[in-house]
Amino acid sequence: MKTTKVGTRRSPAKTKTVRAKSSGVIDLVPALIKVKTILVPIDFSETANKALVYAIRMADQFGSKIVLLNVVEPVATPDFAYHPLMLETDKAKALAKGKLEELSRRAKIPPRMLDRVLVRYGSPFAEITSAARTLKVDLIILTTHGYTGLKHVFMGSTAERVVRHAPCPVLTVREKEHEFV
Repeated sequence: MKTTKVGTRRSPAKTKTVRAKSSGVIDLVPALIKVKTILVPIDFSETANKALVYAIRMADQFGSKIVLLNVVEPVATPDFAYHPLMLETDKAKALAKGKLEELSRRAKIPPRMLDRVLVRYGSPFAEITSAARTLKVDLIILTTHGYTGLKHVFMGSTAERVVRHAPCPVLTVREKEHEFV
């Protein structure tokens, strides 16, 4: 992308350069916002793909890295003797990692932009917020399925819990909402 300098604005803290792209659009990314890493929890739903589109656009805009995360939830079985959970968990995690890598190829995430793909085991909201803390991410982008009423009561809201417990800002993308990317 070819840029030309069109002006500078000085502030006591930093100097900001406003650049004009070759298409004539002015790049207005604030110099004070630093988004180095974006965490994108993926549950392999269509709405999660929508969050990934937002993340790719924002990572491109801010020069950020993307971390894709899938959380494998524990499977409750009444008989542990005939269902060795550890072996099944390892298989589920390996399958999820392969699906995340395939998703990153299909979404055409540039290799320079993709930091890593992670698979964790446990409660989704707890693992998402824990990963955000551990990796020191600057932003989480996830979708909400928009469940209301009894579905919300029985299924819970992972997005709502992540927003409440996250150590960083969270952008929630609704399934059917105004698009800005």
